[in-house]
Amino acid sequence: MTEYMTAPDTNGAPPLPKRAGVRSMVPTTWIDRTVRIEYEAASGASRETTATLLDWSPVGLLLNISGGKTLLAWERLVLAELQEDR
Repeated sequence: MTEYMTAPDTNGAPPLPKRAGVRSMVPTTWIDRTVRIEYEAASGASRETTATLLDWSPVGLLLNISGGKTLLAWERLVLAELQEDR
C-alpha cells in the first residue's frame, strides 16, 4: 500500500493517497466533438478556426481541420473551447 502514497510534507503531516485513474489534458468527453481553436500561426499571427478533436498527445492536440489531420502543438495553442451541439 505504501507504493501508492506520496511523500509526507515538511510539517510531518501524513501522506495523501495519489489520484487514481488516467489524467488527461482535455476531457475525454470532448473527443469527436467540434471545438473552437485559437492559436498562433508560424508567422506569429493569431488564427481562429473550428475543428473536430480527434485525440491529444504529450506534444499537442490532434485535430481534423477542413478534412485534414493536424497536430497543433501546446506551445501554439491559445484557446480550445467546446462548441455547443446543434
